[in-house]
Formats: sequence, C-alpha cells, structure tokens
Amino acid sequence: MGGTANLKTLHAAGYHAPDAYTVERQMIFAREWLLLGHARELQSPGDYLAEAIAGWPVLVIRDKAGALKGFHNVCRHRAGPLVEDGCGHTAALRCRYHGWLYDTDGRLARRPDFSAGADAFDGRELALKPIAVAEWRGFVFVNLDVDAGPLTDGLGDLVTTTRDFPIERYSFYRRQTYDLSVNWKTYVDNYLEGYHIPLMHKGLARDLDMASYRVENADRVSIHRSSMRSEAAYQGLFLWRWPNNTIGVYGGGFNICRILPEGVRRTRLTFDFYFDPQAGLDADAKERAASTTCGIVEEDFPMCEVVQRNLEAGSYDCGPLSPKHEQGVAYFHDLVRHATGGRVT
Repeated sequence: MGGTANLKTLHAAGYHAPDAYTVERQMIFAREWLLLGHARELQSPGDYLAEAIAGWPVLVIRDKAGALKGFHNVCRHRAGPLVEDGCGHTAALRCRYHGWLYDTDGRLARRPDFSAGADAFDGRELALKPIAVAEWRGFVFVNLDVDAGPLTDGLGDLVTTTRDFPIERYSFYRRQTYDLSVNWKTYVDNYLEGYHIPLMHKGLARDLDMASYRVENADRVSIHRSSMRSEAAYQGLFLWRWPNNTIGVYGGGFNICRILPEGVRRTRLTFDFYFDPQAGLDADAKERAASTTCGIVEEDFPMCEVVQRNLEAGSYDCGPLSPKHEQGVAYFHDLVRHATGGRVT
C-alpha cells in the first residue's frame, strides 16, 4: 500500500471525537508493532521496560534465561500495576497494590492472605495477559496481538531503507520528551510534509534545497529527502514509519521519535538521540546536533496546537491535499482509513 488513493484529508471529527480515538486504540495501537525502547535498557535478567501506549499499560522483562517476555502491566486481581512506568530492575513481578506475585512467564505464583481453601488455584488461569515482543537491530517492539505476524512484516520498507545504515554501532546519547495538547495525527500530519518548511522553519529552509525536497511513499514508510545548501546538522533525510515513529539522520548520528497518544487531544513525543562512536564527535558537537533538532521540532508546536483548536472549532471539515507536497499526508490518511475499516475517514 505504498501509493495514495485519496487526496483529501481526514475529516476533522477524526482529530477530536472520542469514538474515533477509541477505534484507533483498538484497531491501530492494539494491532501494530510499536517501538517500546532499546535492548540497552534490558541487559540483565530482571531488567524491565514499562509504559502506557495509547492507554495500554505494557511491560517487557528479561527473564532468567535471557529471553524477552511481554505482558499487560495489569494485575489479574484488581488491576494494580506490576511495575512502575519507565525502566528498572525487579526480582519478581509483584503487584504494587496487594502483592500478588507472578513469575516471568506471567503465571500467578502466590496471592497473599487468601484462605487455605481459596488459595488452591491454577496459576495459568490467572496469568498475566501476554503481549508479543520482538527485537530488530537493538530496538524492542511490542504488539498487543499475540498472534501478530513477524515484526519485519510490520516494519515494511523501513527494513530495506535502513539496510546500509549501521544502527547497531550507534550509542545512546540522551532523551528529550515533549507533551502537546494535540491529537497524535495532528503532529504526524505536520511531520509528513515539507510544504510548511519555508514559512515555519527559516533556518532549516536555508540549509535545505527546497526545490529538491521529495517525498517517497513505500510500504509503511514515508521517506523525505533533500539536497543540502550548506553544512548543517541534518543530512536531508527524514523518515516516518507507520504508525508513530520518525527518524532523522545527520552527520554522525540519528534520532528516533515515538509519537505516543495519551488521549484524544494529548500526545507525548519522545526523542532518543544516538551517535556513532566512530564519527569522533565530542560532547559539544553531539549537544549541538541534538539541540538543533529540538529547536526545529519545537518551532512546530504552536502551529500544531492552533491547528488542533481549529479542527475542533466546527468551521472546517476536510480539505484538498497537494499532489506535489503532501503525498506523505495522503498516504498516512489512507493507512488510517484502511486500518480502521473506514470508521475514521
């Protein structure tokens, strides 16, 4: 599905109607492979990662045999959490509410203070609900659908697009997080076109040869390329991967962003920055590259929030998309329509 079938935007209601968000949670974020983190955060048995993605609390833990196991971070007793959000280490998956204990296969091992008769139970029947986990080139992905197809199928042409890019040797530098008062699709729309760059990003427009700016849609990815006018942080290569990742490549490094819905009109952006040890960049050079990216990203926030307001105002329903500049937006909207069975249009 690399082309675009519809050069009109999604209808405005899809950006603020609670039922549209409910559909997307169930039909996109509960069915797609979603980036959770990096294997560097899960090096030893007992190391875990936990986060709520589109309202789904999930955790991944490395078991004693070194395998990655994934579960909903929800106790089967009264919905308490097994671990706090973030990364950490635990010797056991013990509910933080009432102390129910699970092994790293998710089976219930103990439920404190139940009577002797009531404590006869089948640990498998009250096991944690599992999720699928897979690793790709050091990055850890989860899928709430335990019968999901292979991760590489879910990644689509990201696999071939990055084949010659030595991701594995890059080292983590730092993380930057932003909380926006917008629907997740409002931010994705903004990322997927360079149409706004001359007006919104004066510095970036000076560095890029905007006449050469091109967007190529492939399977589950949108690839943005441009020639450079001057030496700058970016190398003129920007990627988006369905449904909620972006990648920016620059000299000696790259960043990967997770676009995380936290409600109908709340979105968290998490940017992780990586650098190539072989590039010889010092701390100042790394920070300049990361800060330049953050500065460009932040220039979009006021406009995204005003667009979100206007999408909710009632005077706008949908609009035409430029065949020259907005092929990426059109492809994204087609994917949303297809994934939701036309329930978000």
